[in-house]
Amino acid sequence: MKLHPVLVLDRTYAPVSIFSHKKAFILDLLNKCEVLQYYESVKLSSPTMDYPAPLVIRIPVLMRHWQSSAPTRRAVFIRDNFTCAFCGKIVKDSEVTVDHIVPKSRGGKWEWTNLVTCCSECNQKKGSKTPEEAGMVLLYKPKKPSGFQIALNRWRNKLNREFLEVLATYGVNIKKEAI
Repeated sequence: MKLHPVLVLDRTYAPVSIFSHKKAFILDLLNKCEVLQYYESVKLSSPTMDYPAPLVIRIPVLMRHWQSSAPTRRAVFIRDNFTCAFCGKIVKDSEVTVDHIVPKSRGGKWEWTNLVTCCSECNQKKGSKTPEEAGMVLLYKPKKPSGFQIALNRWRNKLNREFLEVLATYGVNIKKEAI
């Protein structure tokens, strides 16, 4: 069964995350969310009934409760779309590394603004130098993403037209070529 994305809003209607329609359906079943909009053509079936799949839900918490302050390796990769910050190469799961812009040996910390996704070749070339010392240029300046940005990047290949239209109605505009 194909998964369909669901826009998750907090109690102030701010985008928090993106869930699968199955997870959103279960939250609705357990009265843990309010469904604001359903897919027009997507249904969940039981032996006796068809249920409309949620498209937008609202959960009764504030966004700040959902955001983690410390990055994880996986979250850095997802934030950077598995793209090397130095050469721009899309990196496979098995070849991806996290690079400290300011090396740990020089006091660099494990924080969003000091971590980037890096291919193993660029990571070896840079070593324990700063990008400037290694003659390398960062393609972007890393920053702490919102929980919603992480979720959006995680789902970027699965988004469909109906979902993109709903995002636009909530003020979240995404260029199709960025997906």
